Amino acid sequence: MAVARAVVGRRPGVPPVGWSCDASLEELLESQNHFYGHSAALAAHCGYPRGRHINGLVQHGWTAGSPVETHFRDFPHLAVPASVRSPRLLVWSHDSRSWKPDAARAATTPIGAPFLYRVRDSVLRESQSVSAHGTVYLPVHGIQTQAVEGDHVSAAKELYEAEGPSTVSVYWADIARPGLVEAYREAGHRCVTLGQRHSPEFLDRLIALFSSHRRVVSNRLSTPVVYAAWMGRDVAVYGDPMRLEGEDPAGIDKMARTWPEFYGHSTDTDAARAVAACELGEGWLREPHELSSVLGWDAPIRMVPFLRHWVSSPMHRALVNVRRRSGRSSVSTPGGGESKGISMSWLIGAASYLPKPVGRIDLAKTLPIELT
Repeated sequence: MAVARAVVGRRPGVPPVGWSCDASLEELLESQNHFYGHSAALAAHCGYPRGRHINGLVQHGWTAGSPVETHFRDFPHLAVPASVRSPRLLVWSHDSRSWKPDAARAATTPIGAPFLYRVRDSVLRESQSVSAHGTVYLPVHGIQTQAVEGDHVSAAKELYEAEGPSTVSVYWADIARPGLVEAYREAGHRCVTLGQRHSPEFLDRLIALFSSHRRVVSNRLSTPVVYAAWMGRDVAVYGDPMRLEGEDPAGIDKMARTWPEFYGHSTDTDAARAVAACELGEGWLREPHELSSVLGWDAPIRMVPFLRHWVSSPMHRALVNVRRRSGRSSVSTPGGGESKGISMSWLIGAASYLPKPVGRIDLAKTLPIELT
C-alpha cells in the first residue's frame, strides 16, 4: 500500500510515536476502541487474527467537530503539553475541514480510518461492482439515551418517490423504536441492520452493503456517507435532517455549509470522493509494521492491557458516566444542551460501554442482517 506520509511530523519535544505501558494508561483501554470492528480491522492489517487492545484512544467515527472535543471529551486530563508524554489520541486525519490539529488542546496522531484499511485489505474491494444497483438509505440514528425526533413515515414515502424501493440500513439502537422499521417496510423498502456496534463484523457488513448498491443516501451527513463517497458511490444528503433530543439546529446548517459536496439529490462523485479522502485520512495510512508500533503492538505481550480492559477501564467509565449525570461534571450533549439525571434508558446506554470479549471476524457473518 502506498503511504502518502510515511512519517508523521511531530511537534518539538514529542518523543517518537509509540506507547509506554505505564499506570497512567489504565483508563485509556476503553471499549470504544473495539466499536464497529475497528480494532479487528487494524489488527487484520497488521497480520493478527483477532482484535487487540490498543494503548490509546482511537477516533470511532467521522465527526463534524474536533475528535478531541467529541470522542475524547471524557478524558480532559489528556490535554497536557505535548512534551510531557507520547501522543496517545489516535485520530483519522489531520486534513479534515472540521478542526485544526494545531489548535486542539491535546496532541493527536493521525493513522487513517480503520474502514480504509479494511476495504483495502478485504476481498470486498472498493471497485464498482458490475452488479451494483439500487439505493441504500441511512436515516439519521439516535443513541440509547437520545432519540431522534422526526417523522419516519413521511421520510419513507419521500424516499420511495425519489429513489424507488430502497434498502434501509437501520442502526442497531433504533430497531426497537416503536414504528420505525415498520414505517420503511410498509412504504415498500427492505430493512437491514449491520449489527451491534461491538460486532467485529460491523465494517465488513457495511462494505458488503455498499458494494452491492450504486447509490447511498441519507438525511444527515454522517460517517457511512463519507465512507460511501470514498468507495466511489453516488452519494446524496437531502430531506428532513430530523433532530436529536435537545440538538441545536445551527449545527445541522453548519454541516451543509462546510461540506456542500455531499448535499443535494445529485452530487459530483469525484468531488465528494476527494473530500472523503481527506476526512478519512487516506494520506495518513500506515504500513503494517508502523501501525503496529503506533498502536503499541510491537511490545512484549503482557497481561496488563487485558486486565485494564476488564477491570480498571469499566470503573473509570462508570465514574465518568455518574459525574456526567449527577451534575457535578455536566457535559454538553451533541446538540449543545446538558443531559442530567439517571433513568432506565441512561442505565442501558451506560451498560453498552461495559467491556466485551474481543472476537475475531467471522467471514460467514459479513453480510447485512435482514430485519423481518
